[in-house]
Amino acid sequence: MSNPPNVEQVGPQARIQAELVRLESQKREFWILIIFAGVVLCLGILSFFFPHQFWYSGGLHISLSPQVLFVIMVATVLASLVYVRRDLEVRGLRLANLQQYMSAQEEQAASMIDAVTNVFTRGFLHDLLAGEISRAERANRALALIMCDLNNFKQVNDRYGHLMGDYVLSQVATILKSCVRGSDFVVRYGGDEFLLLLPETDEKGAEIVRQRVHRKVAEWDRSNRVGDLPVSVSLGMYLHVTGQSPDKDVAEADARMYAEKQATKHGAVASTSPLPQ
Repeated sequence: MSNPPNVEQVGPQARIQAELVRLESQKREFWILIIFAGVVLCLGILSFFFPHQFWYSGGLHISLSPQVLFVIMVATVLASLVYVRRDLEVRGLRLANLQQYMSAQEEQAASMIDAVTNVFTRGFLHDLLAGEISRAERANRALALIMCDLNNFKQVNDRYGHLMGDYVLSQVATILKSCVRGSDFVVRYGGDEFLLLLPETDEKGAEIVRQRVHRKVAEWDRSNRVGDLPVSVSLGMYLHVTGQSPDKDVAEADARMYAEKQATKHGAVASTSPLPQ
């Protein structure tokens, strides 16, 4: 069997690793220079104490004595080694700091994504929503929010365990992501709650997304029924009002979602309150 081809690593972290490897190689070269300098120093010391064994009258025509010349050579080599060592240490510290910074950035990015559902976490929501509200108000564009809650999810967890519950959450999150655009955001707001942020989306567009989510979740439930427990979602839709805080927007969407959930429990058709324009 032939060995698999090497896969080139890309990205800042890979470049830092390559630079660290190169730095280690330079450190090996540095020790070679140290050995060379030690040999030259030994020769210089020997020539200083035994000049006749190292220098002959006709072999070298210089105005300096052999001992002085060797001292100059050794001093030059040692100065070069000190400079090279200092440069390597400085570069090593810079690379180590950069690697630490990149690791911190990767950890921060990982903390923004929920491990179970692979959507944004609630910790990232406030800054995300505040930014989208600011852009919507500057451009005078609509911003829609849809709060999503799973029905019968507690029963799934209680009867079939948390592993099955995590599976259902991941499946619903995948459905939600398939129902929105690439410019939209899906956030895991709580245990079985998700929040959809739909920039530049008015009431008509948000209603299309809302109906699409209901339809796709129902299709998934028909073919992936968890025992005898039907899984569905309650959705609360809300449009941002200029000047309103992110927390107020989320609370309004959550209230509409709760109203739909209560209507579903009582077997009634959920009435949608007029959305702010």
